[in-house]
Amino acid sequence: MIRLDDVSFAFPDSARREFLRGITLAIGDGEWVAIAGGNGSGKTTLCRLLAGIYRPSAGAVMVDGTDPARAGVDSRRVPAIGIAFQNPDSQFVTSSVERELLFGLENLGTGEDEMRSRLAAAARSFSIEPYLARNPHSLSGGEKQRLVLACLWAMGPRHIILDEPFSFLDSLARKAFLEALRDSFRREGKTIIWSTVDAEELMLADRVIFMDAGEVRFDGAPGDLARSIPALDLDRSLVRRDVEIDPYAAPPARGRRSDAAPVVEMHEARFSSGGNAFALDVSSFSIVSGERVGICGPSGSGKTTLLLGSAGLLPSAGGEVALFGARVASRRDFPAGRVAFLFQSPEEGFFAPTVREEVSLACRRFAGNNDKSDAAARSLIDAGLSPELFLDRNPFHLSQGEKRLVALASVLVLDAQLFFLDEPTIFLDGAARRRLLSALDRLSARGGTTVVASHDRTFLAECTDRIVALENGRLL
Repeated sequence: MIRLDDVSFAFPDSARREFLRGITLAIGDGEWVAIAGGNGSGKTTLCRLLAGIYRPSAGAVMVDGTDPARAGVDSRRVPAIGIAFQNPDSQFVTSSVERELLFGLENLGTGEDEMRSRLAAAARSFSIEPYLARNPHSLSGGEKQRLVLACLWAMGPRHIILDEPFSFLDSLARKAFLEALRDSFRREGKTIIWSTVDAEELMLADRVIFMDAGEVRFDGAPGDLARSIPALDLDRSLVRRDVEIDPYAAPPARGRRSDAAPVVEMHEARFSSGGNAFALDVSSFSIVSGERVGICGPSGSGKTTLLLGSAGLLPSAGGEVALFGARVASRRDFPAGRVAFLFQSPEEGFFAPTVREEVSLACRRFAGNNDKSDAAARSLIDAGLSPELFLDRNPFHLSQGEKRLVALASVLVLDAQLFFLDEPTIFLDGAARRRLLSALDRLSARGGTTVVASHDRTFLAECTDRIVALENGRLL
């Protein structure tokens, strides 16, 4: 049993006195509970309180009768609670999948024979046997999420907390992930608590807790949510994916001007990275000035690899790649300032103490001017964030969705011609997705070319002129 009694929480250096206020909950053993809400609503903070990572400023959190923030590791018993963070890469600590699976068991003092038995069972149950020798960071998004689940399952906690676990997964990987949850956790009676902005995921839950501005606005059955929360609030907070794209269908013909100059050209190119056997082969591919190109495909199909190769950040092992008519032979040929790249986990690159400084860094680097406060404010507005509310905040204390928009602002501040966005909708709620669409419209209006890689096919259908589908390292 998990209980929260009148729990409040405040970040130590935050201007807001309390981020979460007066939360009282009881979650029974074996329940599947979805914590829903928009960016900045308190979902991740609540998950970390449940796991004992944060301590409440008032009230009490109890997991099976014990305060999780004070419980030490006892090698003689199964851990009460396990948590998977929003970004799998942030919790990998070893150099191989096998070592990652063994790491938690070693910390619990598990015997050698039992460790090996659990390792084999976890690898088999979560279909990661072929990857045991690989570096966890070299796996695809779906493979990483399965590894996180396998690590948790091997340790055997009674309650599992998953912070937006489906975010990095395409539709097929989501189904496989859900099957793994059902087969390996639900049949064992484990409690599953996960946070989400996805409306479809709520129907998987026994119960939904809807958060807004640090408070619980709804706690009940999924089918009752729409009757209790106004439609406008749900539309702002949640994402609905209604469009499916056939990856084998011919891409739409609209938006590609025959007279536009090519900005990216590839012929018989081959890209490989990460020290694994995967390679992306591109016989012919081009992008012309002013296009909005979408790249879709299953996890591990080569979307990020194609983006890196197109941007000149991953040199081709053969063939020819040209950017703005100039051949790209190595990373030294990357046209810095003309090309902007939003990486899949951009928040991992933050290091400035305020949003103002973080957004201004790239502008100072490439524009040669140290006074870029106005540019930072304008780019925040372009990303859909209020400068008054965000410029002086610590970027590390923002929600994941807010961090994403700050990272987007750091890209939009550049006066670039070609923009690459890798999975830009991850962690974004409904309102933030609409801000991103508006930002892409503004880029197009000023003549920019954008390339978006995403497993979110609904978003690609809304924001691109042409869609390129990948599968198994090939363009379809």
